[in-house]
Amino acid sequence: MSERDIAFLCSQTGFTPDEITRWHKKFFHDNPDGRLDRNEFRKFYPLLRNETPERLSDICDHIFRAFDVDGNGYVEFGEFLLGFAISSRGDLRSRLNYAFECYDIDSNGYLTEDEIEPVIRAMYTLLGIKHVEDYPPEKFAKDLMQKLDVSHNGRVTKDEFIHFLMKDGLYRNTVNPFQ
Repeated sequence: MSERDIAFLCSQTGFTPDEITRWHKKFFHDNPDGRLDRNEFRKFYPLLRNETPERLSDICDHIFRAFDVDGNGYVEFGEFLLGFAISSRGDLRSRLNYAFECYDIDSNGYLTEDEIEPVIRAMYTLLGIKHVEDYPPEKFAKDLMQKLDVSHNGRVTKDEFIHFLMKDGLYRNTVNPFQ
């Protein structure tokens, strides 16, 4: 990796040059082609989190989509490092920005109730919520949609999503996979 690449990644991630070099070696040691497909990501990502692989299994595909910024079906090293830095060290607004991408299943820039529900279901697994009959993901998604959709047009913009969750810690703790 060139000094210029390292300097760029330092400016974007807040990592030191030594940290970037270590991540680069680890990433390429495990993935010589320099990229992770969805299945490789599902194996690699749990190594970065304290949760068990079982808890992360459902949310991994949604996080993959957020990290795959260019939408080519792979997470390259730069995408990985930036996604990891923001999701683990970023400010709340940046983490919620990445969280929005987890929910935007069709990548059209808007959320619908149909997109929110499967990610909430995955979040329940991540958080270890077992008594779903008390507040099933479908009901949670419907309630959340009503709170988020301030324009009442059946879809939620990224700004609406971030604005609401910046203010509401209770929903944020259930919705945001990057605590």
